[in-house]
Amino acid sequence: MKFTSCCVTAAIIISSALSSNASADDNAAIRQAKMNYPINVISQNYTDSEGVLLQGFLSTPNTKSTTSTKKVPAVVIMNDSSGTDAYEKQRATMIANELGYVAFAADTFGVETEIPVDTGGWGGPYADFISTFIRNATLFTQRIAAAVDHVQSLPNVDETKVAILGFCLGGTGVVHYINVAGEKEGGAAAAVSIHPSLLGAWDKPLGKINIPSIFLTGGNDFLTGPQAMASLEDDMTSASTVQWETNRYAKIDHAFTNWFAETAYNARADERSWNSMRTFLADKFGQSDESSYSWESASQLDLWSEDCCEGVAFFDCGPDEEGRRDFVAHAGAKYGCPDPSCKVPTVIILPDKSESGRLFAKQRAIQIAQRYGYRTWVSEGNVAARQYFEGVGYNSAKVALEGYGSGAQDALDFAMGGNIAGIDGEYSFKVISIFEVPENITAVNDTASTYKPQILISSGVDGDSMADVIKLESMLMGMDANYEINRYSDTSANFTDWNDLDGSYNAFAAGRSFETVESIYREMFGEFYWEIPPQTESPTPVPPSTQAPAPSGASLSTVTTASSFVLLAVAYFLSM
Repeated sequence: MKFTSCCVTAAIIISSALSSNASADDNAAIRQAKMNYPINVISQNYTDSEGVLLQGFLSTPNTKSTTSTKKVPAVVIMNDSSGTDAYEKQRATMIANELGYVAFAADTFGVETEIPVDTGGWGGPYADFISTFIRNATLFTQRIAAAVDHVQSLPNVDETKVAILGFCLGGTGVVHYINVAGEKEGGAAAAVSIHPSLLGAWDKPLGKINIPSIFLTGGNDFLTGPQAMASLEDDMTSASTVQWETNRYAKIDHAFTNWFAETAYNARADERSWNSMRTFLADKFGQSDESSYSWESASQLDLWSEDCCEGVAFFDCGPDEEGRRDFVAHAGAKYGCPDPSCKVPTVIILPDKSESGRLFAKQRAIQIAQRYGYRTWVSEGNVAARQYFEGVGYNSAKVALEGYGSGAQDALDFAMGGNIAGIDGEYSFKVISIFEVPENITAVNDTASTYKPQILISSGVDGDSMADVIKLESMLMGMDANYEINRYSDTSANFTDWNDLDGSYNAFAAGRSFETVESIYREMFGEFYWEIPPQTESPTPVPPSTQAPAPSGASLSTVTTASSFVLLAVAYFLSM
């Protein structure tokens, strides 16, 4: 339906697992709960190609029927430097319980191998032992391949859908595996590497890499610093024949997912990386709603058809005397909030100035209104549109900004402390999403600023140079900014624009970036009731979901194997 007057509002309820402003107490409580996560695994022995005895731990998803013969995907988990212990077993149980996959906590070292005592120093027997696997890509790959082969032989596993997942040392192993066995047919179908050590040189790909891969790292982790990530991108760009991506989280150290690493664990980064892994595997395995949602379906919207945009009202404001054309949309009635003064989240979109870009922005606005119920405003600086927008109710604490193409430059300028034409500093955005890295990067903000929006940057490897990305990240770090940078392979500028006739649209990168934006919106806008004016009849509120409290009596572990691995990786680098 087309709206004929500027009267816009929206309504939806979004749940949140963890606020980005979670306190140290919140982090500790979540860490305690994770440390007490119940383990449900059974041990299974297997051997590698040289006959070395290995022991892993299998967790299977709960099914309604104990006689079900349905085959499901599986995830092989490679251990960190402390060996396969409670952490890997808990991860396996989580994957089985929460994702519905078979999970196998594999054994890198061997049952009969005596692991030297970790003295926490820079060298010694333990460091030499771990270096055996860091230095020997062939041996590490052999151990991972043995676990993959074993899991593929299980009767309830779809052998064509087995992923490998590695944390810390295991993440390094994943990099070795795709470089050594990336061309092997019938091996791993997907690879996930979380806070690996990429310090120093590592073996280059032996052939093509045919395994879709994702790398999740911390911005403060010197084991995956900018130069290391640049080397990784070079390897993947030259060898990979399939999709891959990197996700990087600001202010996050090594081992951020390990709840037994007391000082390193970060509950928010753990949750963000888990969600990214979950949606990545869903895309590859086709096991959840994310993989079935067609983001580009919005390209079929005919904005001027009477049948357009079910449940959404919109208004095209402009052009004004300077040619500026703004657009506002909402799905208020659809979500039970028909009153224009309802205070709801709003997303402001800064479009690319091309005709294709402007059309995309309007379709994206309709998509956001339909999918989330938010109010949307496509802004080119039309003063009348802004006056209208501010004249109706909106929640000033829940406003996000999306910038595309030439609009990405404006969004980045605002994120770095500048202003946008028609949108000045009166708006405190919770989220600023930038789709590609602009060429002009200038920091205006400083570390003393209290304005710290969540900055989400989605970048195409082919469209944005790694040099520009490194420059941008350096500036963001200098500003003490809250940022996340996601890079997508085989992706150029304007990769989200499904109307781009030049072929720049990349469905994989667009879908992944929109999934990430959606997860940020769910997190940042949280759970709330609609703020309805007193004179307006309130819709029936939806009660917030309940969350189980952290178990009482949970003890804090002093295990810090992640710190030891950092030292070992540095020792290895210095020894080269």
